[in-house]
Amino acid sequence: MGDGMIRIGIDIGGTTVKLGAVENGCDIVYRDTRSTPHDARDLSLLTAAMLRQARARYPGAPFALSMAGAFNENGNFDANMLGFENVPLRQLMEGAAGECVRIENDGICAMMAEHAAGALKGCSAAVMITLGTGVGGGVIVNGRPLKGKRGVQAELGHMITHVDGKPCSCGQTGCWECYASATALSEMAGGMPVKDVIALVREGGLADVWKIYTHEIAQGLISLCSIFSPEAIAIGGGLSNAGDILITGVREALARDRGYSLYYSGIRVLPAAFRNDAGIIGAAALAE
Repeated sequence: MGDGMIRIGIDIGGTTVKLGAVENGCDIVYRDTRSTPHDARDLSLLTAAMLRQARARYPGAPFALSMAGAFNENGNFDANMLGFENVPLRQLMEGAAGECVRIENDGICAMMAEHAAGALKGCSAAVMITLGTGVGGGVIVNGRPLKGKRGVQAELGHMITHVDGKPCSCGQTGCWECYASATALSEMAGGMPVKDVIALVREGGLADVWKIYTHEIAQGLISLCSIFSPEAIAIGGGLSNAGDILITGVREALARDRGYSLYYSGIRVLPAAFRNDAGIIGAAALAE
């Protein structure tokens, strides 16, 4: 989309709500970031207020939402990371905004951004992973997003990597999200904020913690390689702001795994081009 039109993407995560006004498909010319309320009505009112503020600068700009979770068979929204179960989110959002609202899963939005103009551009088969409060992502098959029954996307963070492991907020035990999310990294470091963990790792500290953490990421990626046989895997989400140390650490963890070296070493593991902005850019691409 190089038409110069402004489109607004709003990315709702477990920790922050991020709004961006996007020009030419990938240039964010305005930003607004707030803490995420874990009440659906409060979240709807906050999102509508952020939209009004953005439209004071860009009147009439179309918008769409990127959000962790999925619509269920009742047409309501489930998002375990926010504590939402069977919430009439679309109705609440549309009531607060006063117009129709398009909502898509955040992993799908991030993947769409990367596939259109980022790390996964040109791939027929690819996987996108977002590492943040949880673990999200999506899968490209034959150049299109893979979706299952009722249009539900792949919940990659909730594949089980540890049998009878840690309890997950989704109700299962041993989900990859419990071991590979930014939340999990903080827990491994004794509750230290992730930005402080990253700063210490950059200085050569917490080497054991970092090695365990990147190993957990790598084990999930190897499973995804086995299942989907992608050309490439892009890693984004909030933790991708750590930069090269994340990709380097994951690649080193993959290289230590015999199975990966034997079968999957030709699969490229890449930093997401848009990093933590992918959800905004992907949502803006859906705005009409």
